Amino acid sequence: MRRSLTVTPENDKKILLTKGRFLTGDAPLDIDYTTMVNIFIELGHKLMSSAWSDDTDPKIIIDKKEIIESFKKHAFSSELKEESVGDQVAEIIFKKLVEQAGLSGITQQQPGQTQSPAIPKPETKEKTSKKYII
Repeated sequence: MRRSLTVTPENDKKILLTKGRFLTGDAPLDIDYTTMVNIFIELGHKLMSSAWSDDTDPKIIIDKKEIIESFKKHAFSSELKEESVGDQVAEIIFKKLVEQAGLSGITQQQPGQTQSPAIPKPETKEKTSKKYII
């Protein structure tokens, strides 16, 4: 299910730092942002549920096995991976279309050179034989 989500800068930093930890070591694992958010939500929910169910113990403990299971469940979930891949493909297609349309606005210039903005050409009814590679 797709939702819009606003993440605070502090939590964004935590998510990115955790993602970075998985990229280190002998067997790096690239976990996407959405997956990390889902893992944190699940683990946070488990901690809060424990706190609500036992209001006498001041300490909340979550078993390391539960943490590992949560990571396995989300990091290797095919449903989430398919959405992530779909998002990446859509982003690549969008970037290519913007580049081919000349709308990117990012051009390389030599120092001291000035470049005037591109003027769009008027549309004609002639067929063009341009091929776009995506």
